[in-house]
Amino acid sequence: MGENYRLTVNDVDRLLEFSKEPGFPCRLVREVAELYCGGVMVKSPCVQTYGIYDGEKLASVMTATYAYVFPHEDSPGGRICHISGTFTADEFRHKGYATVLLNAIERDARGWSADYLCCDSSADGFYKNSGFIGAPENESRLWKPL
Repeated sequence: MGENYRLTVNDVDRLLEFSKEPGFPCRLVREVAELYCGGVMVKSPCVQTYGIYDGEKLASVMTATYAYVFPHEDSPGGRICHISGTFTADEFRHKGYATVLLNAIERDARGWSADYLCCDSSADGFYKNSGFIGAPENESRLWKPL
């Protein structure tokens, strides 16, 4: 099944420190970092941050929220995986780390029987190159059927 990139309680302090990096989406507090680093297998509902290290330094993170929605045409099973909090530190960009994390999330989402991945992102080039398409009703919302 490949490597496990899910952060655990052992990664909380490093994630807190990483959230101080310039450009990180928001400064995290311990309570939130502990929630994001649950270290449990994907269950619903849950939030899980995935991370990859370059040596001893956290280089890139991506958060997945596994949630139920009302079943509808695009999501007959009513399971989605929303991606947020994607960030790679400047010195580690263009090394493929975000792609590795996205692939790990997609693998876990498929294992959980999610109908699709979605995100709200201005980094649409990265997501579109990974098979995401734009939602007609919201140009900033991207999704990928699974």
